[in-house]
Amino acid sequence: MGTAAPPETAPTRPWAVPRLTERIRSMRVLLAVAGHGSTARAAEAIHLSQPAVARSIVELEKACGLELFVRTARGMVATQPGTRLVGRTGTVFEHLACGAAEALAAAPSTARQPASPERFPSVVSAGSLRALIAITACGSEASAAQSLGVTQPAVHAALQALEQVLGVRLFYKMAAGTRLTPAGEALLRRVKLALAEIKAMENDLAAWRGDIRGRIVVGVLPLSVSMFLPRAIEALVHEHPNIAIQIVDGTYESLVQQLLSADVDAIAGALRGDTARDEIRQLHLFDDELAVIARAGHPCLKRRALRLKDLLQWEWVTPLPGTPADRALEELFRSEGLEPPQQGLQASSPALTQAFVMQTGRLALASRGQVLAENHGGQLCIVPLALPSTARRIGVTTRALGEPAHDLQLFLQACQAAVASPA
Repeated sequence: MGTAAPPETAPTRPWAVPRLTERIRSMRVLLAVAGHGSTARAAEAIHLSQPAVARSIVELEKACGLELFVRTARGMVATQPGTRLVGRTGTVFEHLACGAAEALAAAPSTARQPASPERFPSVVSAGSLRALIAITACGSEASAAQSLGVTQPAVHAALQALEQVLGVRLFYKMAAGTRLTPAGEALLRRVKLALAEIKAMENDLAAWRGDIRGRIVVGVLPLSVSMFLPRAIEALVHEHPNIAIQIVDGTYESLVQQLLSADVDAIAGALRGDTARDEIRQLHLFDDELAVIARAGHPCLKRRALRLKDLLQWEWVTPLPGTPADRALEELFRSEGLEPPQQGLQASSPALTQAFVMQTGRLALASRGQVLAENHGGQLCIVPLALPSTARRIGVTTRALGEPAHDLQLFLQACQAAVASPA
């Protein structure tokens, strides 16, 4: 859905990194100038010459295609795009600093070497970041070098530089190729988050130039999302055809892991009220109740004064264990002193669950709003039984650190608009 985003702003190759990554050293200068208000004071703070600082800012502005500072007699003041870039750069460096600390924590104490991990954000090179991503995607230094268009010794040196500055082993050399150690995995996650923030920079800058583009990966949870997500995405790509959308599904746990590794940008579906993570942000869109569903003509639909315990005489398609729907089903039956239906057949896919219900006569829990919206030609019916306390909060989950990229903000707005104007 939508068109493919241009490669310079939204790389789809697994080893590609955003173009502005090449300017990561200039980003450090950007923070210094914004914080100190002049190239002279910034130069003194970061131990560079004033001409080098001034040149770095000019080169960064050229790469961004926008002025990042207003030059005055009293110093330099960030423009509106510059202010946004400063904020994102701070997030990039925070991820890199956390990556260094988490890599150190993941390494055995006996395997640590004298190093300066606190210097990592200011000394890491774009080449080392590219090499880390490439070796993870390609599995060997030779393949990584080929993908990057450099020599194998260059990749080896870039990876070795990462280990030297952190003082921990990041890679295993194996016959089958190169694999990450636990410390390497910890660093990789934060590097991917930092690169996602640089990608967000590029999308922001493109939007400032009137060129709205991007690529959003949306993780989808079962139930309720069909009530708003298709219309939200259709409206978004119709209005902004250079925003590409990729939909993936999975369990909440797997999608959150992907979200916090920058493999997914947002998760649509039931929100978790028991989450204690400070790394995620939840946007509540609406509440949806669950309902028991049966195929048309099912015997339970002919019962008068139907009770919950009556439904136990039929087989069910139950939700996956540990999901909000599974907890709702268990709480529903236990609240009346009943054992929940046996979990002989479990499904996470609403479409497959509904197919089993219509074709086999099993019962199941489903989103009331979704069933009413989809209709199914009258083949699927809601069992007339009240289900107290099954309302679930539906919305979109994103990463908490930093501001959403411009394309992601537009996606969130489209979701809100779709809920506000139901079909």
